Amino acid sequence: MGKLTQMVAVVTGASRGLGEAMATGFAREGAAVVLAARTVADLDRVAERCRDAGAAQVEVIPTDVTDEDQLTALVDATIGRLGRLDVFVANAGIAVPSITDRRMTTLETYELGVVQRLFAVNTVGMWLSMKAALPVMPVGGSFIAIGSELGRMAGAGAGVYAVTKAGVDLLVRIAAAESAERGVRVNCLSPGGMVDTHLFGPNKMPDYLKAHAPWSTAEVIVPAAVWLASHDSEGVTGKRLAGTEFNRIPLDEFRAGLQNA
Repeated sequence: MGKLTQMVAVVTGASRGLGEAMATGFAREGAAVVLAARTVADLDRVAERCRDAGAAQVEVIPTDVTDEDQLTALVDATIGRLGRLDVFVANAGIAVPSITDRRMTTLETYELGVVQRLFAVNTVGMWLSMKAALPVMPVGGSFIAIGSELGRMAGAGAGVYAVTKAGVDLLVRIAAAESAERGVRVNCLSPGGMVDTHLFGPNKMPDYLKAHAPWSTAEVIVPAAVWLASHDSEGVTGKRLAGTEFNRIPLDEFRAGLQNA
């Protein structure tokens, strides 16, 4: 029996990177997984990985998180096919290099279209995911918003991407408070630092960013994601977690730190 046996988990942005890693991790723990992203071929590849990992069931539902009707359809299809929705991981997100080749390093160098796209996916897409999923999740359900440490470290060069992720933190706090009476948990989880995934497009993280620090792989986020999805994290809501911290601190100390945060 895995930690997520008899649970149904939806993962957006599941076609690669962090989404693929979390979906496969949930599958290993016995969950039925619903994979959502825009690229069907990539979703089909991840679906095979999830089946091989032991998923109770795998569904592929192409979804654009900036489209409210598509998110509503994702949730409706999940409940229609699998009967429930226990875990929703709002992972879909973009960074500047994935939508333009021009490097935008300060606020005045951003183009309006890029800013609008960043907010549409990272912040509005998060809100739309909450709007679609939270009302139908059962007592004990877990909504996991994937954030970024940049949203908490304002400074020169953090850019509009950091602003969109700071918005995710605020959405989590508000949604957690509003969902508490219904027994649904809402938390923000980050990898604990940027990772080399397709968030930056097919060429992955730009070399100029890689030069500044060591980076983790997508798998760093999986243990914390499984814990948040499971009943082991009962009572934890409205919190910000980093995957790297979860991996290096004993669980009782980690939980105590969350309660004091």
